[in-house]
Amino acid sequence: MRIFAGLCKMTHNAAAAFEEVVSTIGKALAHPARVKLLRLLEEGERCGCEFVPLLGLDPSVVSRHLSVLARAGLVVPRRDGVRIMWGLASPDLPRVLACLAQLRCPKEPK
Repeated sequence: MRIFAGLCKMTHNAAAAFEEVVSTIGKALAHPARVKLLRLLEEGERCGCEFVPLLGLDPSVVSRHLSVLARAGLVVPRRDGVRIMWGLASPDLPRVLACLAQLRCPKEPK
């Protein structure tokens, strides 16, 4: 709740920017393949080509998912010769994902 209390004290522009950032991150996390990419990157930096067999997706689809995560600021690319290595943008991301998973409300009994 502390986040929302701080949001109430923000200027309109700051609040709108906050909402846009959170919305972008939420959209990036909305696909299971992108969440799996983040989980794989918890183990450390990887070449983009490594994700193709791990996810069973075409290289172009993997590239698109990585681009969505990068635009959301969740992953960062690094060129290593001809390869592009991908890593988490923040070491706190695995903990944040674990917290998000715990926020899920249990289903109400019928």
